[in-house]
Amino acid sequence: MSSEQQLREQIVEAGKRLQERFFVAANDGNISARLPDQRFLITPTGVNKGDLSEDMLLTVDGEGNVLSGDLKPTSEMKMHLAVYRQRPDVHALVHAHPPTATGFATSRIRLDQDVILPEVVFGLGRIGFSEYGTPTTEQVPEAVSREIADCDALLLANHGALTVGTSVMQAYYRMETLEMYARIRLVTIQLGGPAALTEPEVAELFQVRQQRGWGGSPSLEVDPKAVELISQVVLQVLQAQGAVSPR
Repeated sequence: MSSEQQLREQIVEAGKRLQERFFVAANDGNISARLPDQRFLITPTGVNKGDLSEDMLLTVDGEGNVLSGDLKPTSEMKMHLAVYRQRPDVHALVHAHPPTATGFATSRIRLDQDVILPEVVFGLGRIGFSEYGTPTTEQVPEAVSREIADCDALLLANHGALTVGTSVMQAYYRMETLEMYARIRLVTIQLGGPAALTEPEVAELFQVRQQRGWGGSPSLEVDPKAVELISQVVLQVLQAQGAVSPR
């Protein structure tokens, strides 16, 4: 586990990258990281993420009480804490407004359907979709809590995107992956629609992801034999319907 000093440095670095790639504008977005003893580092409100410094970050407890820091914590702190309570495997969270992914979120178009890239399954798993809630209220953490249990990235309806990870930089890189995937999906729509992977192909990718330990809550155990059986059944159904040629 990284030291608190290292986590502060990583949050500042992630903030700079978010701003440089225009994943945030003005004072948008927020970043947090888990510390020992149910404490959390979190970014302040009203500060451009590219202008963050290590001493600007606040330390809060699991109830949102400020333990150290001179500024006010982000207004989305409740959302961060809700994720940490539900996902003990999560050690960092990034919330941003990457333009293309946010476009899908504001259009209420999910990205977990018509999977087209194996790398996205490996890097993100299922991309969740959180229903709209008024920012700064309990509606947002409640909506996020309903989705975050089995995904490491999700779109927030009319609100942007959220990614989590075992480290700050992993959470940040997942945001990059999510935005790139959204851009590719947009291009495929403009070209006439994606050539999506079949359900058995997607199931096999998730099986590989599970076996390699590439993400997801460890509390969600998946039986590889069950996945294989389901894949075979789905394949048989698709073959019977003529959607897939027998191999």
